[in-house]
This record gives sequence, C-alpha cells and structure tokens, in this order.
Amino acid sequence: MRRAPKGNGSIRRLPSGRWLAKFPVGRTSKGNTSYRTKMFGTKAEARRWLDSMVARREGQTLVAGPRLTFRRYATDLLLTSSDRVTDRTRDGYFRNLRKHAFPALGSRLVSEVTSYEIDQLLSVLRVQYSARTVNNVRTALSKVFSDARRHGLVLTNPVAQTQKARRGEFEPTQVCPPWSVEETLRVMQAVEGTSFEAFLTLAMATGMRRGELLGLKWSDIDFGSETVSIERTIHRETISQRDFTLVSRVVEAPPKTASSRRVNQLTVPVIDVLRRHQMEQDLAREAAGACWEGHGYVFTNRRGGPLDGSNFYKRWRRFMESAGLGPIRIHDIRHTFATILVDQDSGLLPAVSKALGHSSLSITMGIYANTARVDTHATSRMSEILFPDRGKVLPISVPAPGKVGSVAPGFRRST
Repeated sequence: MRRAPKGNGSIRRLPSGRWLAKFPVGRTSKGNTSYRTKMFGTKAEARRWLDSMVARREGQTLVAGPRLTFRRYATDLLLTSSDRVTDRTRDGYFRNLRKHAFPALGSRLVSEVTSYEIDQLLSVLRVQYSARTVNNVRTALSKVFSDARRHGLVLTNPVAQTQKARRGEFEPTQVCPPWSVEETLRVMQAVEGTSFEAFLTLAMATGMRRGELLGLKWSDIDFGSETVSIERTIHRETISQRDFTLVSRVVEAPPKTASSRRVNQLTVPVIDVLRRHQMEQDLAREAAGACWEGHGYVFTNRRGGPLDGSNFYKRWRRFMESAGLGPIRIHDIRHTFATILVDQDSGLLPAVSKALGHSSLSITMGIYANTARVDTHATSRMSEILFPDRGKVLPISVPAPGKVGSVAPGFRRST
C-alpha cells in the first residue's frame, strides 16, 4: 500500500465504524505538532476534507494559531489587555458582545466565524434593536476580529464584509430636538437663582460636553482674560471583572480628543454668573468645614467632591419637569448651542466647530448642517443674485419680539 506524503494528514477507522481525519497545522509553543481533527461517516468524505486542508495550506489560507472559541478570546482580549482603547470603551465592547454576540457565536472557533454568520446575527438584532445598538455590536465584533488577525488567529476580519445598519426614517432616537431661541431664554429665566444656573449658563455659552463641565476646575477659569480652558473630563465608568462582577468609580480623564483640549472665550454676563457661583461655593465650604473634600472643581457635590454625571442628570430631569419645561438631555444643550449659532449665521460654522472641540469642520457640518438652516442661507443668497430688483430675501428670524434685543442667544443681561 502506497504511503501518503508526509505532512498531508492521515485517516483511520475507529471501532465505531466512523473515520477520523487528522491534519498537521503547525507547532505548539512547546514545539510539538499541532493537529486539526474531524470525524466523517465515510473514508471518501475524510479524504476530501484532507485534500481541502492541503489546498488551504498551499494557498496560504490556513491559520495555524491556537483554536480558541470566540467567547474565550473576546473575554481575554477585552478584560485583560491594555491597548490604546480606554477601559470604558473596552468594557462597552464586552457588554455588547456578552449580551448580543456570545449566545450565537460564543462557542464557535474564532477562525471559523464567517461574514455570513455575522450578517445573520446583525439582521436578527436589527429586528429588535435600534441601528445604533446593532452598529455598536458590529464595532465590538470588528475590534475583536481585528486583533485576532493581528495575533494570527484569522487571516481576514469577517466584519469588514458586513454592512452597517441604517436608521429608519421614523425610528425613535434618544437625541432630543435642540431648543429654539425662545425656549433657551425661557429655560435661562427658569434656572436663574437655582443650583443649575452656572452649569446651564456655561453650557449654553460654550457648548462644552457634560464631562468637560463636570471636570472643570477653578484654575481653568481666567477671570482676568475671561477665558475657560478645557483640560479634563469626568465620567463614571463601571468595569466588568473576570468573575463578571462590576466595579464602579468616578474617573478623571483627558479630553476626548487632542482638539478637545481648547480655550473658549467668555463674556461679562457669564463671568458674573460664575463669580456668584464661586461665592456660593465658598459659603458651602465654610459650612462643611473638615468634611469638605476640596478638589477644586467648579461643580461639586455637597462635600466638594466631583459630581456623578448620572445623578446630576436625574436631578436635572426632575428640575425640568417641575419647571414645566420639555425634557432634553444635557448633551442636547451642546446641540442647541451649535444649532442656534449656525442657524443665525452659517458663516459661524468654523468658529462653532472650534468652540465645540471638533477635530475637523466636516464633523460639525455632518452633525449640524441638517438641523440648522444652512441651506436657507444658501438659497436666500442665490435669490438675491437672481432677483436683485425684488429686494433681499432673508431667513425667518426666530427670536420673540421684545425679549432678545441685543443680547446674544443663551445669555441674559448682566445686572
């Protein structure tokens, strides 16, 4: 009987009558030969499988790395590694995969998960979940398979052959519409004299993110030059542990991106509000005595420590409801800042982009060009060119008569 070429695998019949095919795929870390095995009902099926494995090896499409399940590899990667991704981001990836991907793909070998299987999973999820949730799962999957490719466990990232989910035209979203100028002035009046006055005034005047506002320290505010420097953010992160318990903590971190580290100009009305807030905080510190933590934050809890963003938002929602004002996320105040300014003058887009800390103007355009009336400015200008004898056609102005005057949107007169 002719012996099969060395390295092309072997076939033997088991006592049960089935056939066991065995194919060498490389070496283990100890130098021993690593094999892949598979059971078949007939010898012909086993031979075809060995031939396919030889073809894959010759075509350099055979992965010789360790045979790890998707669940094990993803868990090890996301709960123990320390790459450029933050702990908070990696934990978000892990939670999405644990809830949505592990039940379907967790027991599959990393090297055997296909684009078709991932597409099927995303399609099933899309029936029940929003496009944003599905795309978050897709991003987490891509992160795992991208690292698996780098580690030699797969040859390609199967997620790259799948498509992002698209949000339906009438699909609900957590993003609230930005306030109009009238609504903004009404809210500004409602918060006057409350614990939210300084926070909302600064948010509306600068467009800062919630974490940037909560991470702000008095040393970041230059009352002389009337500027505020964005140097850090604060957020609460809850990190999953190896035993699946959770550790929660308030974390101070650098700004979101390099361009998020910026200096914004303030105005006299905003400075006045911040000075009053500082005086009130000084009184609170004296009343607290030795219990005051004293980290130097502008916005603090009762003991001077950093504010928890989630708890602050709950207080904010209760205040908005009690004041009879429509619900809006704190991040949507940032949208209001940008939308009002661009709506009033599309030429402000570069300045708005810089104030928001966006890394490029295209990001600002992509977010706000559809909500603000940028197109109205363009068509109005073209109408002036085409019909010069009919006078200027200006965009409709939204401020309520007798309320705004010369005061800029989001500001009140200094007293």
